[in-house]
Amino acid sequence: MATAVAPVTFTEFAALPERPGKQELILGEVIAVPPAKLFHMDLVHRIHESLRLLLSASDRRPADAYIETGYQIGSDPGSWLVPDASVRYPDHRRGDYLEGAPMLAVEVVSESNTAEQLDRKIALYLEHGAQEVWAVYASTRSLWQYRDDATARRHTAAFESALFPGRPFPLESIWE
Repeated sequence: MATAVAPVTFTEFAALPERPGKQELILGEVIAVPPAKLFHMDLVHRIHESLRLLLSASDRRPADAYIETGYQIGSDPGSWLVPDASVRYPDHRRGDYLEGAPMLAVEVVSESNTAEQLDRKIALYLEHGAQEVWAVYASTRSLWQYRDDATARRHTAAFESALFPGRPFPLESIWE
């Protein structure tokens, strides 16, 4: 017989002891994943570097690109999401944490991600203000781009994002 687990508040989540790997809070449910493998982190770093180059060439207000930085989203039970890479809004609310969804969240999909968890995270990012969410699939060398206008497109080569007008994201280069 399965037992129901009460949702965890953000305050309770923040008080949990640190453990190896990554912990997230999705609508009150604690999700723990093992430490990322080296290939995964190399890919995350290449994505991050590509994002930094796009941001540095942008005419818009400066924003920062991050690797595995947490975002507190919503209130109790709330969520704490840690995208593999992200771009915060230039005027992102800050307290002890970044509050609200990033402008862009990038999730590199690995064996430890379930389809349900990924789907819930994408929805949470978009519902709470993200303009785009990218789901990167190394096994197929593809990227799904989810936008806040409810469109989704699959890419296997360089593509345009409204976040970086006139500057395509060099998808092919992240596989090298």
